[in-house]
Amino acid sequence: MTGHQFLSMAKAIQYLGDATSAQQLLGTLQSTLQSETKQIENAIESKNFELIQKLLHQFKGFAPVFCHDSLIAKIKLTESLCKEIKDSEGSQLALQACGNLLDNLKLLLAEVNAHLSGQA
Repeated sequence: MTGHQFLSMAKAIQYLGDATSAQQLLGTLQSTLQSETKQIENAIESKNFELIQKLLHQFKGFAPVFCHDSLIAKIKLTESLCKEIKDSEGSQLALQACGNLLDNLKLLLAEVNAHLSGQA
């Protein structure tokens, strides 16, 4: 259960109170990540910052249960950058942050998949 860059099952167990609840909710995290990473990827391609911000805002409420604090901070920062775009420089900065966060969310999904398949 340790050694993950983004997934913290220990944090989830502490937050939810037991390993069974954490394991059950992990499946929800998996399906959410599968869906939302694709949506974020499409939104980045179309520069739909409003949709990205909406998806990150929703995920931000869920992330503290399973994610290390460093990823939560990246989610908050990226959401903020998407909200506060005022010019092309801000747009480029938000796009870069979105791309980096998307890579991190895909790694989180890989960690979740590995854990659920018993490889972690």
